[in-house]
Amino acid sequence: MNNQRTVAFLDILGFRHMVMNTPLSELVEKYERRIAEVESMRHPMFEKSGVPTLFSEHPEHSPLCEQHVFSDSIILVSTDNQAISALKLLIHAWRLSQAFIAFKMPLRGGIAFGELYSNPLRHICVGKALTAAYELEKMQAWIGVSIDRTVEDAFPELFSAEVASLGLLDDVLLRYNVPMKDGVFKELRTLNWRFNLIVEEGTRSLFVNSGHPDVMQKVVNTLDYAKVVVRSGRVYVSDQSKLPVELRSMWVGGKEPPFKHGDDL
Repeated sequence: MNNQRTVAFLDILGFRHMVMNTPLSELVEKYERRIAEVESMRHPMFEKSGVPTLFSEHPEHSPLCEQHVFSDSIILVSTDNQAISALKLLIHAWRLSQAFIAFKMPLRGGIAFGELYSNPLRHICVGKALTAAYELEKMQAWIGVSIDRTVEDAFPELFSAEVASLGLLDDVLLRYNVPMKDGVFKELRTLNWRFNLIVEEGTRSLFVNSGHPDVMQKVVNTLDYAKVVVRSGRVYVSDQSKLPVELRSMWVGGKEPPFKHGDDL
C-alpha cells in the first residue's frame, strides 16, 4: 500500500456565525448549492481540440483528486504520490479558494505531503500529512491557503523556473510571508487567489468585516496580500487564449463578462 499523498485541509471561515444567524433551511440550500458547484469543479475542464491544458492525459470522467466534506471542512487528497497528482490537487484547491471568496464563504487552508490513508468509500482519512495540513491551517491569521514545505521538498520540479515559466505556476503558487496567529510571518508558497480574478465591484467587496477585532485583522492581512500581488504585476494575463484552460480568468459580477475590475486591489 502506497501511503504517501498530498492533502489539503480547507476550512470555511465564519461558518459558525452563519449557522447561529441563518435559518437552517436557507443555510442548507446555500451550502448544498456551493458544494455541488465544488464537486463540478473537481473534474477536468476539457474543451475543443487545440486548447492548451495542464492535464491533457487525465481521464475525461475522473476527478482531479479525492474529496471529503464534513460541516465547514473540505479535505482534498491526491490520487497517488506523484508530482502530477499533487499539481492537480493544488490547481483544484486554488480554484476553490477563488470560488469560495466569490461566494463570500472564504477559505483558510493548509496543504502538506506525507503519510496518509484515505478510503473515500468508507469516509476514512487519517495520517500525518492530514495533521500537518490541519495544523498549518489553524496557525494562519488571514484568508488564504498556504503550502507546507513538505510539498515543495517532495516535488521541487513543480516549483522550478522551467515549469513555472510554462504555465505561470510561479504566479499561482506565490511565495509570501504568511501572517501567523503568534505574530510572526512564515515564508511559504501560497495559492494566489488574486491571480486572474476579475471582480465587477472590486476585491474589497468580497470581504465582509463584522467589526470583531480578530476578523478585522484577518481582512486587513488578506487585503495586504492582494496589494502585494497587484504591486508585483502578477495579476492578469492579457492573452487568455495562450493560457492553460485551468488558469484562465474567473469573473465575479452581476453582468456578462468581460468587464473591468472594480477597484485598485
